Amino acid sequence: MTPPGAHVVAPGEWQQAAASLTAEGFHLFDFLTAVDRGPSIDIVVRVMNPSTKAAAMVWTNVPSDAAELDSLSEQYLGATWCEREIGEMFGVNFIGLADRRPLLLRSRLGDPPLLKGSTLVARAVREWPGAAQATDDGRQGGNPSRRRQLPPGVPDDFLRDTGDSREQGADEQSGGTG
Repeated sequence: MTPPGAHVVAPGEWQQAAASLTAEGFHLFDFLTAVDRGPSIDIVVRVMNPSTKAAAMVWTNVPSDAAELDSLSEQYLGATWCEREIGEMFGVNFIGLADRRPLLLRSRLGDPPLLKGSTLVARAVREWPGAAQATDDGRQGGNPSRRRQLPPGVPDDFLRDTGDSREQGADEQSGGTG
């Protein structure tokens, strides 16, 4: 799904491709982003040539389980912020990135939140706002034997107790009684 004119490179050629564009006059950093494709993560940088107003994009693809890429922060100062964000949200390790302070997340617990395989823990252990069940909006009736729905982003087996295969409710997870 790369647009026409985009440079698709291997991860090992990422930094060299950006250096070539800088040498061609593409000095203006526009954006750096990532897209989780499941087993891999696409990383895209867009830079511009201020003289000609031309834009160029470089795409690469890294495996999700070993996401590592050379940093562009020495060539493009604006890349530092974006690399920190992608590092936190997608778990990509940018080699050579000097500033590794937390940007948005205060703790590094759990999986990076924008990976498709990440469990959205807050949705699993808190009361979900809205009427997910037939009786949640105050109506009487419903089917008591119907399996409770989980909020979007929570795998079916997330709240299973492996000891006796019972589903744990949100009250049990939060320490309440239920």
